[in-house]
Amino acid sequence: MKLSFRSKFFYGGGDFAINIMWQLTVFYLLFFYTDIFGLSPTNAGLVFFIAKIWDAITDPIMGYIADNTSTRWGKFRPYILFGSVPALIMIVLCFTSPDLSQSGKFYWALFTYITFTTFYTVVAIPVGSLIPAMTQDRDERTSLASFRFLGAGSGSIAVAVLTLPLVGLFSSPQYGFPIVIACLAFFGAIFAFLCFYNTKEIYSKPYEKNIGFKEIIKMIFTNFPLHFVILALLTTWVANNTKQLTTIYFVKYNLNLEAYFSPILLGVILQIMFGAYLTNLIKHRFEKKSLFMIGTFLYVITDLIVYFITGYENFWLLAFVTSFGFIGFGMAGVMAWSMIADTVEYGEWKSGFRAEGLLNAAHVFVFKLSVGVSAWLAGFVLETTNYVANAPIQNQETLEGLTIMGFIFPAIAGTTAIIVTYFNKYDSTFYEKIFTDLKQR
Repeated sequence: MKLSFRSKFFYGGGDFAINIMWQLTVFYLLFFYTDIFGLSPTNAGLVFFIAKIWDAITDPIMGYIADNTSTRWGKFRPYILFGSVPALIMIVLCFTSPDLSQSGKFYWALFTYITFTTFYTVVAIPVGSLIPAMTQDRDERTSLASFRFLGAGSGSIAVAVLTLPLVGLFSSPQYGFPIVIACLAFFGAIFAFLCFYNTKEIYSKPYEKNIGFKEIIKMIFTNFPLHFVILALLTTWVANNTKQLTTIYFVKYNLNLEAYFSPILLGVILQIMFGAYLTNLIKHRFEKKSLFMIGTFLYVITDLIVYFITGYENFWLLAFVTSFGFIGFGMAGVMAWSMIADTVEYGEWKSGFRAEGLLNAAHVFVFKLSVGVSAWLAGFVLETTNYVANAPIQNQETLEGLTIMGFIFPAIAGTTAIIVTYFNKYDSTFYEKIFTDLKQR
């Protein structure tokens, strides 16, 4: 069944809302902790890492709760309606700067960030779970994933273009950050509500009986397509988030272009969105895993070219070379979301029950785990290379550490994702058989 443009557009609006929240934490929160709030890089990275241990508990619980929900609005949409505002309030608190001791700052950051990620889970898992609940057409799922990626990109643009320039209008970033983020959160809430009102769950199936924990674990551990996608996603998101977390440091200290951070970030996000749009145009001609591998290869090879051949001294050459990598990442991101949706049918085919929420919880957990790993890694590297917060220049050791985090770590992670995906044998022919079998049942 073909979905209307309106439905696809506002589904993407849901990802616009959650990405306003998420991209603020990825682009700015580590920098906020180290350079504004006054945490050491090690403690700042530790906050992210501990929060991901907590997510290991809350993500599957939320997936299970969503799968067992049955309302007149569906299984997932109510959580988008009621969970968005608390999550948006908490992201504002994450960027507040109470006057506390070093230990007090650490616990404040840990409390606000863990609370935020918990509410974010309440919203993000249902948003991701809507794709298989809205359509069983695999091409339409790729189209939905493209709109989702475009919505995510738009949220990223809002964060990238508006945050620092607006914060700069205030007397200090301690005052500016929470006010600017509160304004962004308000618009995020509007789009979350519009997503709720303009989407429908046509294929979501509440459980006819309670499914035991043992059955759920068995379903997850026997869902082999999910394992391939999750492994590929973990490495892909580690690559992306390592690059994102270090971007603000790299632009400020390696490129000496802090004043141009927002337009540089805007250009990057537009290239990623173009990759998502391009994928939607050519999705009929390639296998999903092939498009994922092509996109991943593009950002791996461009990172290696920059590190070993061109360097970053010539900004315009750097921008030209890396543009192919950002387009590739947009392609890989769309296909990752589309592939995760297909694993829902495999799980139902093997176990007899659907678990959109639980399977998407696995995706969201891997997504957040990658941020935790990346942030801890970034904090560790900054600490060990003697990074000095707010210094006009950094030592050569720090500059080299930032370059390695921005180019070598993502290249290694992306190469791993390509190898994992290469051995994924579950193609479109395989899924067509599953879809046919499920319809016959």
